[in-house]
Amino acid sequence: MLNNFLGRRPLTGLLVIALGLSGGCVTEEVASNAEFVLGELAAASASAESIELEGKTLVYSANLSNLARKVRSVNLELDKKALVIDYLILQERIDCILDDIEGAAEDDQTIQCQGKVLVNTEGEHGLLGVPDILERINSRDGGPAKRDYLTSYLGTWDWIQRVNRVDNGLAQIGRSNAIPVFGALVKAIHRFPILYEGNELVPRRDVPKLLDQYLARDTDEARRTLVMEYLER
Repeated sequence: MLNNFLGRRPLTGLLVIALGLSGGCVTEEVASNAEFVLGELAAASASAESIELEGKTLVYSANLSNLARKVRSVNLELDKKALVIDYLILQERIDCILDDIEGAAEDDQTIQCQGKVLVNTEGEHGLLGVPDILERINSRDGGPAKRDYLTSYLGTWDWIQRVNRVDNGLAQIGRSNAIPVFGALVKAIHRFPILYEGNELVPRRDVPKLLDQYLARDTDEARRTLVMEYLER
């Protein structure tokens, strides 16, 4: 099921994938860099080289044509900027993993970037843990190949975070509704969608029916499968 979902999204060749990252907290630096990248993409010279700013690579040459094509495919400047911000945050997360993976393996620690755990010490829900990620990175020759692998990994990681968010959100609503006396009141006033990174995963109108289906499942695995099926629609 997870493979079916990912199979509908291009994760090879360092393609830019829409992770919906810009819906969350965006630093001033990332927003400023996105403006710079948009200006460079508009220049004719941006067709072949990487985009750099003060010695830091913002857009890698392997990604440039694909990012430029995606930016040209949307009309609103806000949407163009969101695509670039998504790309920049993705590259920041790749850099975090590459910078910290060896130390994390030695110290048996997770890898975090701006408060988000990108790689756990052990694998879970189809994601590999730190030792296995390090092994796969080391098995690839050259920076582009390593970044290509981590682009794919982070696409899977983002999908798992969305599943976790809905799974945990439904479980929390179910527990709140089950509270004696106050449960009925909570159920009556809870009319919120389930969000992740500013994106609506479960609209408000879908929550009651999905919650009933969720609570009717007997095992954690069955409930998680239901969530994945819902998000794949």
